[in-house]
Amino acid sequence: MNNNNLNEMMEYFEMEEGTNVKEFLFRILSKWHWFVLCGFLGCVLGFLVSKSKPSTYSLSASVLINDESQSMGIDQLFEGFDLGSKANIENHILMLKSYTLNRKALEDLNREVSWYQKGVLKDVGLYKNSPFKVELTKGAKNISGLAIEIAPQANDSYKLVVDGDYTENSVEHKIDFTGTGKYGERFQNQYFNFVISKNENIELTDEQYYFKINNLDELTKASLKNLDVSLATKKADGIILTYEGTIPEREVDYMNELIRVYMEYGLSEKNRTSENTVRFIDMQLDGIVDSLNRAGENFSDFRSKNGIVDLSQEAGLVVEKLEGLESEKALAERQLEYFKNLQTYMGDSEQMKLMVVPSVVGIVDAGLNAQVVKLGELYGKRSSLSVVARAKNPSVIMLNQEIKNTRESLSENLRNLLSNAEVNLNALNRRMNKIQMELAGLPQTEQKLINIKRRFDLNNELYTFLLQKRAEAAITTASNVSDAQILDPARVETAEKTGPKTLINLIVGVILGCAIPFLVIVVGDYFNDSIQSKEDIEKESKLPIMGEIAHNNYSSELPIAKHPRSGIAESFRGLRTNLQYLFKQNKECKVLALHSMIPGEGKTFSSLNLAGIIAMDSKKVLLVGCDLRKPRLHSIFDVDNKSGLSTYLIGNHSLKEIIQTTHIKNLSFVNSGPIPPNPAELLGTDAFANFIEEAKKDFDYIILDNAPVTLVTDGILTGTHADANLFVLRQGYSNKNQIKFINQLAEKENILQVGIVLNDAVHNGYGYGKNYGGYGYGNGYYDEDHESLSLGKRLLRKFFKK
Repeated sequence: MNNNNLNEMMEYFEMEEGTNVKEFLFRILSKWHWFVLCGFLGCVLGFLVSKSKPSTYSLSASVLINDESQSMGIDQLFEGFDLGSKANIENHILMLKSYTLNRKALEDLNREVSWYQKGVLKDVGLYKNSPFKVELTKGAKNISGLAIEIAPQANDSYKLVVDGDYTENSVEHKIDFTGTGKYGERFQNQYFNFVISKNENIELTDEQYYFKINNLDELTKASLKNLDVSLATKKADGIILTYEGTIPEREVDYMNELIRVYMEYGLSEKNRTSENTVRFIDMQLDGIVDSLNRAGENFSDFRSKNGIVDLSQEAGLVVEKLEGLESEKALAERQLEYFKNLQTYMGDSEQMKLMVVPSVVGIVDAGLNAQVVKLGELYGKRSSLSVVARAKNPSVIMLNQEIKNTRESLSENLRNLLSNAEVNLNALNRRMNKIQMELAGLPQTEQKLINIKRRFDLNNELYTFLLQKRAEAAITTASNVSDAQILDPARVETAEKTGPKTLINLIVGVILGCAIPFLVIVVGDYFNDSIQSKEDIEKESKLPIMGEIAHNNYSSELPIAKHPRSGIAESFRGLRTNLQYLFKQNKECKVLALHSMIPGEGKTFSSLNLAGIIAMDSKKVLLVGCDLRKPRLHSIFDVDNKSGLSTYLIGNHSLKEIIQTTHIKNLSFVNSGPIPPNPAELLGTDAFANFIEEAKKDFDYIILDNAPVTLVTDGILTGTHADANLFVLRQGYSNKNQIKFINQLAEKENILQVGIVLNDAVHNGYGYGKNYGGYGYGNGYYDEDHESLSLGKRLLRKFFKK
């Protein structure tokens, strides 16, 4: 293929693509009235949607997070006594978004009941301005989510109306009841249990009110969806809380209460370690105080009875050594017991919350302190995260892995510490055994006094140690402050209206409204196989299109006679002119057969008006009804059908007997006659050929109105006697596959000069409005077209056109 052929092919495809696009655009523009109507309805719908939705507002608050506790420099005051931890800003975000704290805030605000005032398009939520109050009975059954309408009655009574569905134990139930009650008295039935009273501060109006009992679990979930917690900036240790709701005053109270609950929770978590320490020390002191009192009494009684004021120098040295070793042993035993308890409880998050820090029992291992504190924090973080995230959440998986790693590291450290503690305890026991041998060499009285004094001194030293640690823990608790500081609380004045967005709803409504006719056109075109334009015929067939008959805007079957100056009359004149190209020989009489593929394509209408327009050109025309199965000509001319072509073919009548005249000069017609049992056989006989030859003597044109060719063969039989054959296709009605059938008939059957006529052409899209047979026409162009339709009718036709 050379370059010239390639270029021609490319130009052809570009032309075809441009034609298709242009045709589609013209088809869209031809339906502009539907776009205007649907766009307007979409705009109205968007406006109604905006008016029917409650207004939404966005509120914000900011919280500053301190990097670490600033509580009086406590880290420097008690070195090694790590009761606090650095604030992790992600933990604070997690706490604010936790289910537990949000539910606690709703409980504190008593959000168990919501009041509403009925409106025309939307109901208005009431907050602290309802004329009624509801107090739910604790522990009693109250079904949530149902609208409970209340109407004041006489004598301080009210009427309740409930009609709705609710689900209980996965079973849906129907509620429909009307009840009455008195203000201040309990209303109780199988569904509800509460007390309704009047709000004296709010004036009762004639408006309709109703309330709903809220399920706090569902309300908490809904609140979490509307709450957004995020970092203020990447570099700042600040948190921004944003909340969207319908009542600014209510949302402000909720946000501020959430922040208060969060700060209270954070402070309680910081104090938890020191409070556990105080609790642990108090439990130890209860036993030590009794032991110390008994040891002191025994020491005093023994000295009094034995008259001993003080020990000898040698005994004093032995006691001093022994007391030092016993103090070390007591500390080692406490540490060993702590290690064992920690090893047992480190896998239990609840037990870890009760564990005191190692420094309380005298363990100054900084690594162990850090590990215990970190494990406790990780358990707390997982507890908060588990409320808002599932087990397969990536954050939960990463947190569980971090807890596992911390436990393994702590377990390894504990094994080493346990081993060292046991070795140290054994060494202390051996040293104490040596001192005990020295003690055995002293007098018996001094031995007893030494043992009594040892117990007293040991208890006294432990008591002093615990009191010191308790004081340190109490100071830590008193000096702790929250890690969060409120910079900007939520305020009604800062609320910004975020919805409904009326302009956007209007735009979306217009777009969706216009999309409906667009989709209808696109989908309709995709599934529509009917002929829509002359171009559809030209794409499928090389047969000539002899004319396009305009849409008949009149009630008459013969508009060319009653409206000779109309556009449809001009279209038949164009067809009459174009027929000259089919009749190649200059015959004295020309026979023209009109066919259709299926009923309803306008073949009889076209035959009748074409015959009339030719007769108006001073030609003698005979219109023959060759449809012997469903004849129509006699009903159009309002004559009987007792005689006609069928009676001629069987020899009952002559040609002159069956020819009838019309009110149009030069136009005669022959009825089909009574319906015979064998139409095809009659039309295929020599009698029909004789009929044509005999009629040619008296007429210039013979037009044959035939039966549909796809149903019967009658038309093919008569078409063989015609000088030209026209197939009528109707726009928007005939199928494109019929064009292929016409092509096959033109090629295979013995019929001459085949052409196509497009009937019922509507001139409002691409391909229409061209000149037809040299006579351009369009709706309203000709005087009779314009005068026949009023303005209102023309507009209605635009919307309800065939």
